[in-house]
Amino acid sequence: MNKQDLMRTRNDAMREVRHSNKIGSHRNCIRISVANSLEHEITKLKICYNLIKEGKEFITEAIFDNGSRADILVLDDYKIIEILHTEKEKDCLEKAKKYPASFELEMVRADGLRS
Repeated sequence: MNKQDLMRTRNDAMREVRHSNKIGSHRNCIRISVANSLEHEITKLKICYNLIKEGKEFITEAIFDNGSRADILVLDDYKIIEILHTEKEKDCLEKAKKYPASFELEMVRADGLRS
């Protein structure tokens, strides 16, 4: 994928995010939520750190037009990463039904293991 295609992919993915969230969301910045556990937030930090090292762009705590929220939206890959800590996998799968169909879902446990 050339640079222009990558920019187009990133912008297309951003169109799925609620407009008010785009303004408050900066690409490759990590939004911390005190509603989540420290382990959850540390896992989010580690994932985002690796994404930056890979040259990928992401948004944390992305809110979609239908009101659903994702822990990490990887713009380059059309992928949503959900971190499981206190949340169970079946609850996450239920929540994921509200995500735009064009995105792939990946779940990561707070201990870093992929589900």
